[in-house]
Amino acid sequence: MEYIHYHNEPELRDPVVIAAFGGWNDAADAATTAIKFLIDRWKPIKLAEIDIEDFFVFTETRPTIKYIDGIQRTIVWPSCQFLAYKAPDLSHDIILYLGAEPQLKWKTFSKCFLEVCKKFHASEIILLGALLADVPHSIAVPITGTASTVDMKERLKEMDIHNSRYEGPTGMVGVIQDGFRRVAIPAASIWAAAPHYLAATPNIKVTSALLTYLNTFMSFGLDLSDIQLDAIRFEEQISTLVAKDPEASAYVRKLEEQISEAVHSDDDDDEEEDSFFNADRSTGTGPLPSAESLIQGVEELLRKQRENGEQNKPIDDEEDE
Repeated sequence: MEYIHYHNEPELRDPVVIAAFGGWNDAADAATTAIKFLIDRWKPIKLAEIDIEDFFVFTETRPTIKYIDGIQRTIVWPSCQFLAYKAPDLSHDIILYLGAEPQLKWKTFSKCFLEVCKKFHASEIILLGALLADVPHSIAVPITGTASTVDMKERLKEMDIHNSRYEGPTGMVGVIQDGFRRVAIPAASIWAAAPHYLAATPNIKVTSALLTYLNTFMSFGLDLSDIQLDAIRFEEQISTLVAKDPEASAYVRKLEEQISEAVHSDDDDDEEEDSFFNADRSTGTGPLPSAESLIQGVEELLRKQRENGEQNKPIDDEEDE
């Protein structure tokens, strides 16, 4: 079966691949929202897509129904797309990838992914990820990274991005990064920690942090002032909601104290920092008091923002199959 469908085959200059997978690697939708931001900013052309039929369990990643003109309904299937942006102000072009993490045939899927990147002579890949951790919304978003080359590790270090020492279950981000390492194409991943008690909501602050670090790492020169202001407003709105609940306020203060103690500990700072990234679930602080009411309030707030078109704009990629 032919898994890859090419839509355009432009001549690209040593393109850098920027990729994110929805699902397990994408806490609070932060990584995929970052890719959507770049798609909205750059308006790239569709390059290729991987046929999803053999890779997805549709009871887990479901297609959706959408009305057209309020009358006709159409099925919108999940997609795994590569998009190309010719960057006039950079020495190389960009390939963006956006898709959900597949459930099946990961080895075959990763080979398809690598095949597309090799066809267009990708020079390196940066994968974006987000995970849940015991971090409060009120601090700067903690960022870690991994890299397959000394040069990339140095670039991460210059940005004060701690090297992740995580060992354990991995997702498609880890599989793709390893695949690139095996064929000697430089690969790095940048991971952001999202507060576990906001896991059910799009977290624009975490997305903003990923974009800010990516912008510096790749020297894109993007103006991120709008999304950075959105991140400030987001934090203020969450803080307002938390302040209304004494138990929630006490819980957030406890998280802040834990972070402060870790930062000022006389132990190995790298290991302390990395401890926040060693799982995709929170540990040690106990259940969040009044969590259900807090999350419902946050979700309602963000739902209204989305309806007003203030954030998380979807890309227009709906095709009838």
